[in-house]
Amino acid sequence: MHRKLRRSAIALLLSLIALVFLQPVRAQTPPLTIHLAGDEWFLDSLSKTGLISDFEHKNGVHVEVLHKNDRTIMSELDRGSNRGDTLDVIVVRHRLLGELVRKNQVQPIDPFLADSTVHDPAFIPLHQLFPNWWRELSTYDGRTYGYPYTGLTTFLCYRKDLLNDAANRRAFQARYHHELKPPATWQEYSQLAEFFTRPDEHFYGTYIQGKQGLALWYEWLDLIYSFGGNILDTQHGWEYGDIVVNSPQNVAATEQYAKLIAFSPPDTLKYGWGEAQSALQQGRVFMGLLWNDQAPFLEDPTVSKVAGKIGYSLIPLNSGEPFSQLEGLTYLIPAESKHPREAYRFLEWAMSEQVQVQQTLKGSASMRESTYDDPNVKAIPYTSTFLASVPVAKSKPTIPESAAMTEAMEKHVSEIVAGRTSAQSGLDALALDLQHILGGRARLRHPAKATK
Repeated sequence: MHRKLRRSAIALLLSLIALVFLQPVRAQTPPLTIHLAGDEWFLDSLSKTGLISDFEHKNGVHVEVLHKNDRTIMSELDRGSNRGDTLDVIVVRHRLLGELVRKNQVQPIDPFLADSTVHDPAFIPLHQLFPNWWRELSTYDGRTYGYPYTGLTTFLCYRKDLLNDAANRRAFQARYHHELKPPATWQEYSQLAEFFTRPDEHFYGTYIQGKQGLALWYEWLDLIYSFGGNILDTQHGWEYGDIVVNSPQNVAATEQYAKLIAFSPPDTLKYGWGEAQSALQQGRVFMGLLWNDQAPFLEDPTVSKVAGKIGYSLIPLNSGEPFSQLEGLTYLIPAESKHPREAYRFLEWAMSEQVQVQQTLKGSASMRESTYDDPNVKAIPYTSTFLASVPVAKSKPTIPESAAMTEAMEKHVSEIVAGRTSAQSGLDALALDLQHILGGRARLRHPAKATK
């Protein structure tokens, strides 16, 4: 009897095992994937937080991070969605927004903000983000297209240890008859640059980023803004206005810019962002203009000889009110996105307080106000200077022609600093080029003489 029951139990167990193994294997559905593309230099501040996995676990969405620069992203969007994998979130310089809107390649986020099934009511961007930066970085022609990935502006970076040195202070006072301190004007800047230029010691007062390219253009903008100049006479980047690039203010600013070559390393006309950063890091210059996203590398003792020795301030002025450059990268959702709702959820998650704090600690600059209440963020040496830049930021063109305008400005400013043309002639030629690029959308404010 017991043997019979035992055989029955064994038979039942074998039957159950057979049923389990003979069941058709169910394919596990992979998670939905959204593709995030942007320049590696910038995306690293988000990736290094290690927080993207939190979003993935919470939402059941995989985020694939793709390192692509602006040019590559724009080229892929031009090719259209039939090229293969599409993009769901892009991070690009905000100056490209007008061109993307004109081509219908990005979609506004206003419908998502109004959709209670996707928008988190606790996130109120108008109140929680710096409104002037959000507006300039992420809106165009009355519609909202995204959120700021990072805010970018330039600082004056100087050697505070050399500024506080007693011997330097005595020598400077004897030579210039006033106190050695951070420069508030370009006259003071020039004096400091002259004082600290010591070629026999291979040490120079400053540099200019004179190699033709974006670094030169941005640095030149600091000069013209500080002289009260501009490119177009507008209040917002999406507007058209008079061409004022050859104004008397801009001519004076450009002449001042070229004068700094005398106090710069001999190869300063070959300098771009990297060379300028290295000159400060390696202790070869006293001061220079750098972007806030380069400042962490000045403070990192593993790569910088001057960590802890750098002071930060806003750009010197020639006249007018304090200013800063309003620049940045923006999260946008391409029109080709296959998963726009999930992409928008990612954007709101990325703007959350936790993510913004951690991203700022990794070298970014948040546009969320509460980020700067965090004690670790407050302790960053350049935080106070960045906050001082926020209310005085000056917008630049985001109109569809902005890329072509920038290329023209790079070319003409390069010719001026290289000594191939005068400031007036070069800026007149530039004004005529901008008039051609903008067609009938803008007129010349100042007469421009064509050169042969």
